[in-house]
Amino acid sequence: MRVNINLATQKYEDAREFYTRWGSAVALGVLVTIILGLFTWSNYRSTEQDRKRLSALRSQVAELERTRTMNEAILNRPENQDARDQARFWNDVIDQKYLSWTRLFSDLEKIMPARAFVLSVKPSLETDRRLKLELVIGGEKHENAVELIRRMEGSDRFRMTTLITETAANPTRGQNIFQFGIETYYNPAAAATQPAGSQPQKAGAKEGAL
Repeated sequence: MRVNINLATQKYEDAREFYTRWGSAVALGVLVTIILGLFTWSNYRSTEQDRKRLSALRSQVAELERTRTMNEAILNRPENQDARDQARFWNDVIDQKYLSWTRLFSDLEKIMPARAFVLSVKPSLETDRRLKLELVIGGEKHENAVELIRRMEGSDRFRMTTLITETAANPTRGQNIFQFGIETYYNPAAAATQPAGSQPQKAGAKEGAL
């Protein structure tokens, strides 16, 4: 009879399989660490570039602000008053391009009472960017101005209409002609609406010169 006796003091283990698994785990951990390191470095570089761009933009804004302040200081000098006034004048001209004269007279024609007509229109741009109109209207009686103001208040185009002056002009062909000074704010972007209970009547150039 043959008897096998194991004289080893520890249980037999496959060292090769152990090191293979351990090495694979270590390699995977190193690979993940490298990937995370590259990702972190990429984010750092991107953040650094964003910081540099932001810093450059801030420098440009500061430089433009300094230039603007210097130009305003030069423009505000007494000897440059004429140039400043000219610049403001042309800025106002550019702003008034938003006003369509054709549309304005079309809007006025729709609400103008019979026997009334436009004598003059003076637009101006307020500091709050509202368009103010100073109108001189001709008519045969005070009720012409009252009716026109009522129709303006019922329109989406005109706001805060006020009768400023009323004067009697020289009679024309035996008829008394009145001139009414009216101030109002004009909104060319608003949708035109028909004044309630009224039928628009045309007051063309036949009744007076514009």
